[in-house]
Amino acid sequence: MTQKKERKRMKTNRRLLRGLVFFPILICVGSLWGCASWFDSRAAGDYGGFSGPRIKSAFKKQMAHPPQEADDFKPLPEMTSDDFESSGDMYFANGEFYMALVQYEKALGLKSDNTRVTYKKGLLFLFADKYEDAAKEFQAVIEKAPGHASAYEGLGQAQFQMKKHDEAEKSLLKAIENNPKLWKARNFLGNIYDYRKRYDAAQKMYSEAILLNPREISLYNNLGVSLSLAGNYESAIKAFMHALETNGPKEKVYNNLGLVLAKTGQYEAALEAFKKGTDSPRANNNLGCAYMANGEFKEAAQFFRKAIEVSPKFYVKASENLKKVELTDFIN
Repeated sequence: MTQKKERKRMKTNRRLLRGLVFFPILICVGSLWGCASWFDSRAAGDYGGFSGPRIKSAFKKQMAHPPQEADDFKPLPEMTSDDFESSGDMYFANGEFYMALVQYEKALGLKSDNTRVTYKKGLLFLFADKYEDAAKEFQAVIEKAPGHASAYEGLGQAQFQMKKHDEAEKSLLKAIENNPKLWKARNFLGNIYDYRKRYDAAQKMYSEAILLNPREISLYNNLGVSLSLAGNYESAIKAFMHALETNGPKEKVYNNLGLVLAKTGQYEAALEAFKKGTDSPRANNNLGCAYMANGEFKEAAQFFRKAIEVSPKFYVKASENLKKVELTDFIN
């Protein structure tokens, strides 16, 4: 093979490898982009003291194996629609979500125009990831009560999860029009604008949401994500630090903070952030990914090896990343 052909082959290999090397920062660390993490008990809202994820898990299990009581339940003759609704609320508060749905449907059987109960059904479906069903319930509410801001907000969330971003944007804007105090609607609008790379618009929405609910950790995190995507790393770090000062799960915040610190060359601080958000093997692997994304392959290999040393059997991902780094050394 001539030297010219050899150089061309090596150049092609490097280009292909860069695709392999830079992509893993999104999968082995968990990217700054994290829509699934935004849609949680804080983004969707809690009900009856139960968070969205818990409702989703329990509701799915109960739908698969309905309680016997659901068929055997014999209501008293004098029970009204309001009585069934109250019964549903109690089941909901006790974590018996399938039974709550049964009672809400009984309430609607006696009073089909009860938008309050229809809205609660929509929430149950939304939390259970049954987005099409949720959207139908929220749309039914809106047909009967066109100014129902929370129904527009719920509809927008369901549409967002179905990746119908244009429809979701319209619904969420309508929600804010009817009730300017809805911070969740602004949060999801921020998500949509980030998807579209309209970072200024996204940051405006998150900032407005924070003014409405300054104790919500997910809003500061999402603002930090948006600032990071826009390349404003110093402001992103400040947003993540604000998030860590609030109450709530902080694992994802520490992960995102570590990514931005590494992006700005603050590797020691990044490692500390990763360690606070996860265990030692993952923290070392995450820093290795950050080095790898920055093209510092020898340093990346060092931390992938550390991850493997701490957990050689469990941490397969670090081994895969190390092979990619070693291949880079071979090609270079």
